[in-house]
Amino acid sequence: MAIHYGRTEPRLWTKPLRELTPETSRGFEVIQFAAVMLGVTLYPWQQWLLIHALELLEDGQYRFRRVIVLVARQQGKTTLASVLAAWWLYADSARHPDRVPPMKFKVVGVAQNLDIAREPWNAVKTWVDPDPETKEEAELAIPSLQRATAKALETNGNFSIIARSRAHYEVRAAKNARGKPAARVLMDEMREQKTWEAWNAVSQTLKAFWAGQLWGISNAGATDAIVLKAQRDAGLAIQDSWAKYVDDGIMSAEEWANSNDSSLGLFEWSAPEDCALDDVDGILQANPSIGYGAMTVQSALADMPPNMDEAGYRTEVLCQWVTSRVKPFIDNDEWNDLADPPLLDEDGELVLDELGAPKQIGSTLAPNTRRVLGISQSGDRSMSFIGLVGERSDGIKHLELVEQGSGNLWVVDYAVRIREKTGITEIAIQASGCPAADFIKPLTDKGFTVHAISKTALLNAAGRFRDRTSGAGFRHLSQPPVNLAIANGTTKLISKMPVWDLFDSPVDVAPVAALSDALYAFEMFAPPPPEVIPPPPPQAEMVRRTDVAPSDANLATVDF
Repeated sequence: MAIHYGRTEPRLWTKPLRELTPETSRGFEVIQFAAVMLGVTLYPWQQWLLIHALELLEDGQYRFRRVIVLVARQQGKTTLASVLAAWWLYADSARHPDRVPPMKFKVVGVAQNLDIAREPWNAVKTWVDPDPETKEEAELAIPSLQRATAKALETNGNFSIIARSRAHYEVRAAKNARGKPAARVLMDEMREQKTWEAWNAVSQTLKAFWAGQLWGISNAGATDAIVLKAQRDAGLAIQDSWAKYVDDGIMSAEEWANSNDSSLGLFEWSAPEDCALDDVDGILQANPSIGYGAMTVQSALADMPPNMDEAGYRTEVLCQWVTSRVKPFIDNDEWNDLADPPLLDEDGELVLDELGAPKQIGSTLAPNTRRVLGISQSGDRSMSFIGLVGERSDGIKHLELVEQGSGNLWVVDYAVRIREKTGITEIAIQASGCPAADFIKPLTDKGFTVHAISKTALLNAAGRFRDRTSGAGFRHLSQPPVNLAIANGTTKLISKMPVWDLFDSPVDVAPVAALSDALYAFEMFAPPPPEVIPPPPPQAEMVRRTDVAPSDANLATVDF
């Protein structure tokens, strides 16, 4: 039987700005560190990735501040992350003490839960622990790294490795990702980040560091992997720009880099879209470790349906993005046409945000006009969303998501703060058959006018929202949680009428349900009458008796 080998080069990848050599990439150094210090021989794809992802600029900084790696499961991602973290901690941390002192050099590992974040950390601890607890652990430790380690802490949820240089490596669950600045970040299983909370927290920690770098490592995601999808889309846009201008000879690499964002590197080992499930070339492209370890083409084929469902097989084995096969309720192109136009600079060029996506011109509401909030909650109660509908100065309605957050305990207090700041007193909420109905009483008790979306209103809200989308009846901000819900969200039929399916839609439709309810209330419910302030009572007047002069008054006999 012929031996198959996985593809070393990814199918999709960001091209280097110059030839990669030991002088222009730190990847060669990591490969040597792994072999000499750790006794780890990296697979060819891992070596290729390190060389390309650790490309240097001429001033010695890393070219990529964000490195996104997608590859099928069981390919050695944990080994790669462990080697990289150890090299960062014991070699890279001391490279530029004038710019980043080792005592301020922090490596942070993040994942959706602490157990996954700890997997690379545990491997590093095995190599470097100066105080191993068992004979077996002592045999696995590397003496030179033990001597370079002050301590390894593993108590009360604190998992830290502190080098004698005071550089340190700690891990956190995504919900606790916010913290002090970090020079390096490892985000494992990035597809599990279903909200922007953790990404926003950890990505900002790099800003304080010269040559900071974040690695996001993952398998392919589904429609709810909004963070990974946004980074991947931005990376693909950069690759398309390179192909258009550099590969076609319009610009040199240097000219392109001077006018484009080149700080995001995307490296994806995946099978081509819509390839057959048993396509051997596709399997080898998505599984670069085949032939170098225990995994074979046959073991990959063994996972085909019925052993796995097709969607799971394409995601886990072929590293393909599986989106909803159900037709969404709202036409995505019509929705996108209603987004605010892109922001252009003085030369008419697109202004890009930090993700490489075009910035949008912010639609603004007319002052002193009516505004209605909409509140909805995910079917599993994991997230709550507050939307807003109002009118602009041109009379066109404006929609936006103003807040989202985990759980629901924050919602009522946040609504009160919105009222204090803006004067908004109206809130639309689905009144039955959903978790958000629990908000009606506490918000009413706080003095809000709550428009209950129930019965006829409930049966018509989603349909009216679609009508307004088709008829260009509003404008909206282009916001990822809402865009995702529009692109893949579905409804269910109640009395043959469409209602947002908060429980069985392929993605969470609560963000768009909040906007849909608010829009219905804005158009169909009258605003509360203005508060009538009674006039002040008439000013008191002094009444004097006319039959007695002040000088004639006898205080002993006068009637009071």
